[in-house]
Amino acid sequence: MSCFIFGVTNLPECPVEKNNREKFPRGLSQPETGFRFSVDSLLLSCFISPAQENKVVDIGCGCGVIGLGLILANPQKDIHVTGLDNCPDMINHSHKNTALLKLSTRFTPLEMDVCKVNSKSFQAETFDLAVANPPYRIPESGRAPQDISRFKASFCDHAELDLFFKAAAFLLKNKGKCGIIFRAERLDNLLEKMKRHSLTPKRILPVYGKLAKPAGLVMVEGVKNARPGLKMMSPLILYDKYNQFTSQALEFCSFLGCNPSRGLAVPRGSAFS
Repeated sequence: MSCFIFGVTNLPECPVEKNNREKFPRGLSQPETGFRFSVDSLLLSCFISPAQENKVVDIGCGCGVIGLGLILANPQKDIHVTGLDNCPDMINHSHKNTALLKLSTRFTPLEMDVCKVNSKSFQAETFDLAVANPPYRIPESGRAPQDISRFKASFCDHAELDLFFKAAAFLLKNKGKCGIIFRAERLDNLLEKMKRHSLTPKRILPVYGKLAKPAGLVMVEGVKNARPGLKMMSPLILYDKYNQFTSQALEFCSFLGCNPSRGLAVPRGSAFS
């Protein structure tokens, strides 16, 4: 039986492949004790909208959940994602997940430190879209996990964070888009670093765990070398009074429906824990 390939609609889809995609993100390979993806990664994969045949780079891709989610959320668009991460274990999990979802021709994981993104490793301005869920806690804030991979995925200082935006600016074409998710309390840091690297913020979506509490996250779309002009979007509310995902959240990100309870992916230390 022939397998379905995104962009080719006249071929039947393999039952196993279809089942794996419908369960996404359940069943993804990720570390047992190291960093595990959270609800923020799923939200970002549904926030940013790629154009047809876009080349996408996921900076700090982890197990590949954002890039894979981006492909699955845009089934009619022939896009390709390159995932970059400096952790060999995470890259190994990315390869396993692309194989699980039969997306190995659409997602390419590469082991690379963000500080090595330069003209020796990539041709400048080759990507249409960049996405990133960078570490958004500074080292002096809160208890640091003992697992080194979890620490590196959760904590970074201002200089390390700057590298994500420097890499995005180098890799993006002129007028290319970037999508970032970050802690709301550090929005000023995020906007400052984006503007420093000519990534003009164009849309901000505040994300609330519950409306009665301050926003925990923000998602920001930027455009390289764009003119100023910022749109603040209506807030996204994740949980109702029973700690179930709201209909608004499920409509925004259907991947949350794999488990409607708050326990889906909210590890300790996240913006909503």
